[in-house]
Amino acid sequence: MYNIMQPYVNLINANIENFSRFRNDPEITDLTKENAIQFLELAQENASKVAGSDALTNLTRTAIDNYVRFANEWAQQFYGIMSQGQQFVSRQMEEGNRAVEAGVKSAKSAGDEVLKDSEQQFSRARQQHPKKEAS
Repeated sequence: MYNIMQPYVNLINANIENFSRFRNDPEITDLTKENAIQFLELAQENASKVAGSDALTNLTRTAIDNYVRFANEWAQQFYGIMSQGQQFVSRQMEEGNRAVEAGVKSAKSAGDEVLKDSEQQFSRARQQHPKKEAS
């Protein structure tokens, strides 16, 4: 029986072996090492140039200025909110005190009225039922 896929499988396996020999060849390994070393040296050289540049200095200074401005704005907002909170609590306390005072006045007034009514009723009751004098 013939397998139509077998030539493709054989081609793929042959190419994998061929690429593996190429990849493991000492000449390619040495070239790869040299390229990696050159790349790292170039990256280090460029990083050194960037580190000493005015552009990096400006970037750093501007970033610090931005964070300082942010911290100041945040602190102002925070203190403003705290101040509003204190004012709110003070107003609530004042309104609460006024409500208590009004309640006390109202209760005193009601108590005075009850006392006055009681005295009037007692006085009427006395007039209607005078005490009998001892004979």
